[in-house]
Amino acid sequence: VPTAFRDAMSVRERVFVEEQQVPLELEFDDDDPRSCHWVVYASVGTSSAGSSDGGNGAPLEPTTTAHRVAVGTIRLVPPPHPAPEDHHVKLDYSRGAPPSESASTPQEPYVSIGRLAIIPPYRRLGLATLLLNTALDWAANHPGEVVPLARPEQVELARAEGKEREEEWRGLVLIHAQEHLEGWYGKSGFVTDEGLGRWEEDGIPILHVGMWKRVVVR
Repeated sequence: VPTAFRDAMSVRERVFVEEQQVPLELEFDDDDPRSCHWVVYASVGTSSAGSSDGGNGAPLEPTTTAHRVAVGTIRLVPPPHPAPEDHHVKLDYSRGAPPSESASTPQEPYVSIGRLAIIPPYRRLGLATLLLNTALDWAANHPGEVVPLARPEQVELARAEGKEREEEWRGLVLIHAQEHLEGWYGKSGFVTDEGLGRWEEDGIPILHVGMWKRVVVR
C-alpha cells in the first residue's frame, strides 16, 4: 500500500470516522484503488530537555527534531460513475418540494472530487483551498490520465456504434458538498445542481448537495 494512501486514510479516519461518525467500513470504498489521492503534510517539531553530559556537569542544550505529519487530503475519482440514485441514501423531503425523480447526470464523462478533509488543528489555514486547486489543476493538465486514451478495439467499437471516437473528458467536475460548505465551494466556481436533490451520504447525518464546475482542459 503506498505511503501517501496510508497517510490519506489516517486523515480521513480522524475526520470522517472519529469526528463525523462515519462507519469505518464505509470510509474505504471501491473507488479508492482507482482514484488519485493528494496529501498535505505539516512539519511538526519535538524537543527533548538537556541533561548533564556526565563529565563536568554542564547541562546539554535542548535538541529539536522535526517529523512530517499528514494533516489534509483529497481524492479525484475518474469516470465512469454510478447514477445518483444508486448511492444516495436518504433524500430530503422536508423542503416543500420533493427532489427531482430524473437524475441530471450528464452523458459526457466527468470526474468526482471528494474526501476533502483537514484535521482540526490545521483548519482555516488555506489548506483545503490548496488541495482543491491542486486536484483541479492536475486534472486540467492531464486529461489523458483522467480518461485514458482509447485502445484500438475501443475505437472500433465506438465506430460500430455510430460514434466517431470515445468521448473525451472536457473538464466537467462534480463535488458532493456537505450543505454547510455549499457557499465555500461556490467561491471556487462550483454551481449547485438542484436536480440532484439533497441527501445524506455514507452515514453522515448532514445533507449533501451536488455541485458542478467545468475547468479549462489544457
